[in-house]
Amino acid sequence: MTASQATSMKLKQGLIQQKLKQAPPAVWIVLLLVVFFSFKTKNFLSLSNFASIAVQLTPLLIISCAQTLVVLIQGTDLSLGASLNMVTVVWIISLEAGIPLVPSILIGIAAATFAGFLNGVIVAKLKLPIFIATLGMANILNSIALTASDGASIYFKHDIYTFISKQAFLGLPVMVWIGILCVLATHIILTRTRLGSRIRALGGNPEALNFAGYSVDKATIQVFVLTGILVGIAGIMLASRIESGNPIAGNGFEFNSVAAVLLGGTSMREGRGSVIGTVFGVMLVQILKNGLVMANVSSIYQSAIIGIVVLFSIIVNAYIRRKD
Repeated sequence: MTASQATSMKLKQGLIQQKLKQAPPAVWIVLLLVVFFSFKTKNFLSLSNFASIAVQLTPLLIISCAQTLVVLIQGTDLSLGASLNMVTVVWIISLEAGIPLVPSILIGIAAATFAGFLNGVIVAKLKLPIFIATLGMANILNSIALTASDGASIYFKHDIYTFISKQAFLGLPVMVWIGILCVLATHIILTRTRLGSRIRALGGNPEALNFAGYSVDKATIQVFVLTGILVGIAGIMLASRIESGNPIAGNGFEFNSVAAVLLGGTSMREGRGSVIGTVFGVMLVQILKNGLVMANVSSIYQSAIIGIVVLFSIIVNAYIRRKD
């Protein structure tokens, strides 16, 4: 081996070590959970179980991509679960009313996008804190979902449910591929576009946007419109999985998504983080839920165990970031 080859190899090894150090704790905890549950339960490593995990986590994964955008601008969107509820109801009602499949899907996504736009306008123009504005919007959207559905699930038979949640392509359900595309699209926006740079600037240095001649208000509205589009897609996925429009199906998704984003290493103060880290945060939450069920852990203790693991991971991540 020549001196140049040895130097090149050392540089590559150093780069790999640096990347490993930068990985959020969620990555290592996911690996530990997989190893632990593979010994603890009989069928945890089966392909059917992993397919089940993938389908179950897809709506949360897409919602968490949306939440990542908001956390990067130093906020927390508390309306995501309510918007998810509304989309499932609006879409199924549209199908029930005889509206063709594609227009009905677009109506559901448009409803969530408009809600996101309103959030953005309220935050940008009225200067309300994000959590207050989105909390108020959550109450409005939940009321819409409950009123439109009369407080009950709406069932409407359609082949699209099976196609999205069960039809496989290259070994993975269509729903999972849609989730992967949402992750890739969000990642590209954040890392390869001017909008991504503006989003990070909003969280880390909003004054830089003003100096660059770009409107902070406009960038804020764009962030919430993007979250609305993602929530709309997630709502279609969730409705397909449960085969109904459910006015409470998305309850809790907003908090789980915040946990997933923080577990993935995204900072609420610096505009630092990535959607790839969020993926591991979502995997941690869902694998832990699945493993506890397969290990026959009582539901009484499941929430406590998940809370302890999530809190521990977030504390470790915060400690590592403080040292950096």
